Amino acid sequence: MKIVKIIVLTCLAVGLFVFANSCKKAPTNTQTDFKQEMEVIKETQYPQQFANQFMLTFFKSIYDSTLLNTGLSKIDSAKVIMDTAKIRVEYWYMNENRHWHHYDGNGHYRMGTFDYLIDSAFLASTTGICPVSVYKTFYFDSLPTSIQNISIEKTGLSAAGNQTFKATFNNITMSGNYAGKTTIHFSAEFNYELFKDPSSPYSSNNDYLLFSGNIQGTTSSSYNYNITISPDSSRYKIDYQCWYTIEGKSTATISGGTVPAGNILLDYITEDGCANFYEVTFPEIFSTKSHIE
Repeated sequence: MKIVKIIVLTCLAVGLFVFANSCKKAPTNTQTDFKQEMEVIKETQYPQQFANQFMLTFFKSIYDSTLLNTGLSKIDSAKVIMDTAKIRVEYWYMNENRHWHHYDGNGHYRMGTFDYLIDSAFLASTTGICPVSVYKTFYFDSLPTSIQNISIEKTGLSAAGNQTFKATFNNITMSGNYAGKTTIHFSAEFNYELFKDPSSPYSSNNDYLLFSGNIQGTTSSSYNYNITISPDSSRYKIDYQCWYTIEGKSTATISGGTVPAGNILLDYITEDGCANFYEVTFPEIFSTKSHIE
């Protein structure tokens, strides 16, 4: 009986040793890994929001009835001034304590001054180029944003008769301390088609945009990424009532860490209205829903 007891205890000891060592061999994709990967995915969407908000201010400005008639308006909580050569957009500090002037009404705080170098010929034509000039450093939320070059081009009319645009963002750098992030680099090129409310030539809450294109960059944790939005039925949609991407699919390729290098599918969904939700599908693994805070 004593021998049997020794054998049993020995087997238990060996079993526990094997079990303990097998636990040390963590699987390639752990819950912690995917949490990290989701954080990377969320950060890649942040520069896209910057580009979209920048373009929405542009679209609202060139179709704003008050601005076009008086040369002065308030758009996205910014003072907007129009003359024969440009549209100037001014976000500014509220006081000497460097508080933000205004929450912009679109889910972000913005600060700084920039010009859409625009003239009456550009406004009247279906084609033409509008460079953007930024004064010093622009702030998007609490991130100092260095803008090397942005240009906006009217590219004609679509088959449906809508005005189309091409926007190019080159070498944008966001640095600072936003939710623990340090520095973000990105460039992007988007093609927009503007669907205007036929009842008015001016900006309307019924207006919306479909856009496609590409955005690439480096996250604050040194992950390289490339996101492609196809120009077919997968195009992203934003409208004046929501200000966020509310429909559309894209693929993201990410490298530099434990994130899978294959194409990750991003699918913005409308079931939550303007809550800015999207579904993320990792190839042959699983899908989950997330949103930008």
